[in-house]
Amino acid sequence: MKMEEELIEKALAYLRVGDVYFEEKRFDLAHKAYMDALYTIGALLVYLDTGILMPAEEMAGILKGKHPGVYALISRYAGITAPDGETLRSLRAEVTDLLSSFGGHRGSL
Repeated sequence: MKMEEELIEKALAYLRVGDVYFEEKRFDLAHKAYMDALYTIGALLVYLDTGILMPAEEMAGILKGKHPGVYALISRYAGITAPDGETLRSLRAEVTDLLSSFGGHRGSL
C-alpha cells in the first residue's frame, strides 16, 4: 500500500473512533480523534509536497504557506478545550470534506 493510502486509511480510522466517542457523548475524546484525523491529513499534504513525513509541530510552517486553509482549520479547532456537539459536527464535516478531495475514499466516510 502506498504511503498516501496508508495516511488516508489512518485518517478514516481516527474518524471512526471519533464517531464512537461522539455517540457516547465523550466529546473531549471525539475532539482528539477528529483532530488526529485533521493532523493526519496535514501530514499527507506535507508528504505529497515534500516526500517527507513530519510531526505536526514541524509541518505547521509548510501548511501555513502551501495549504493555508488546512492550517486555518487546525488553528481554529486545536485550541478548543470544551468541545460541544455542534463544534464536533462541524469539525467532522471539515475533515470529511478534506478527505473527499483525495477521491476514491468517499464511501468510507
